[in-house]
Amino acid sequence: MIMEQIWWDKVPSALGYVNDIVDNLIQEKSVMIQYSGCIPWRGEFVQTIRERLREENSSKTFKMLDDVEDPGAFLLHEFCKPEKRASYRPTKTYGKFFAESDDIVLHTHYLWICIDSKDSLDRWTMLASDYLKARDKGKEAAVFIFEWPNIEQIGQKKGIKVYSFDDCINEYDKIVFATLASSSVKEDTFIKNYLTELAAAVVGNNVELCSRCIECYNDFLNDPYGLICRIVQTQTDQEGNEFIFDMTKEDVEHCVWQAQIRTIYPKLEEFREGFVQKHAAAIKIQLPIKSAYDEVYEDPEDVELGTLVYMAGAGTLNLSYNEYERLKNYKQARNKLSHLDVLSIDEIKAL
Repeated sequence: MIMEQIWWDKVPSALGYVNDIVDNLIQEKSVMIQYSGCIPWRGEFVQTIRERLREENSSKTFKMLDDVEDPGAFLLHEFCKPEKRASYRPTKTYGKFFAESDDIVLHTHYLWICIDSKDSLDRWTMLASDYLKARDKGKEAAVFIFEWPNIEQIGQKKGIKVYSFDDCINEYDKIVFATLASSSVKEDTFIKNYLTELAAAVVGNNVELCSRCIECYNDFLNDPYGLICRIVQTQTDQEGNEFIFDMTKEDVEHCVWQAQIRTIYPKLEEFREGFVQKHAAAIKIQLPIKSAYDEVYEDPEDVELGTLVYMAGAGTLNLSYNEYERLKNYKQARNKLSHLDVLSIDEIKAL
C-alpha cells in the first residue's frame, strides 16, 4: 500500500476527517476545510472525497474552482445563460438572486473553491451564506467546499461547517502512521519499533516528510538529520511545495535519544532481569556488594549492569566469552543513554 493510502485510508483521525466531511456534503451541507501549512497528499485527499461523492450522489457535478476577485460575477458568468445574466440587477445580492433562480445549473454542483486570502474568504462565505439562507428548503442547492490553508479563527457563517485538520490530527495518529509505514521494512520487530518512534519524534509533524524518511529507512536510522537535510534540499511534497524542517541538529539528536529511551532502555532492563534470574545463585553468594557509586545491593534483583560486569570480570560469575561480551555491550549501551548520549544503529543492532 502506498503512503498516501495508508494515511487517508488507515489512520483513524485522517479517515474520520474525510468521513465527516463526506457525510455533511452528501446531506448537501457546505463546509470549510481549514489547515495550517500543507495538508498531506492533498491530491489524494481531494480525489478521495470526489470519488466518495460520486458513489453516493452521482447526480451532482464536482467542480474545482480557483479563487477570484468577485465570486458573484464569476458564478453568474459560469453558471447562468446569457439571458439569465442579463436579468440580474445589483439591487439584489448575488446569493439571493441565485437562490431564487431555479433555472440555473449552479444548484447541481459541488463547488470546491481554493481560497487564497482572508478578504476572499469573507466574500465567498458571505455569498454562500446568503444563497443558502435564501434557497427554499426541499429544493436542490449548490454545495460549497471552501479550502483555506490558514488556521486563523473566523466567525461562523450560517450553513457552512468548519473542519479544522489541525484540531483533528493528534500525536497518536502520527505514531499510527509511522507504525503502518514501517511495517513493510525488512528489519526485525525491535528495529521497526525504534524506526516508528524515531520517525514520529523527528518528522511526525510533517507526514509526507515522515514517509520519505521511512522509505529511506537505512539512511534515516544511520543519520536522521543528514537525510532530512538532503530531502529538504532536493525534493518537494506531492503538490510541489518545499518541505519545511526547522529542527537543529541538536534538536534531532535529542529526539533520537528520546526514541532510544522509549524503545531500547526497556530492552536493556529486560536483559538485566533475565541475566539476574539465570545467575541468581552465583550473584547471591557475593552479596551484599557495593557499587562504584557506593550503593549497597543486598538482593540479586537490584544489582545493576555495571556491577554485574565487575563481578564477571573478577571471575565470580562463570560466563562464556560471548555472554561476557554481550553483558558488556548492554552495560555500555545503558551508560550511554544514562549520560544523554545516543547509540549508533550498529550498536543497537548488536544488542
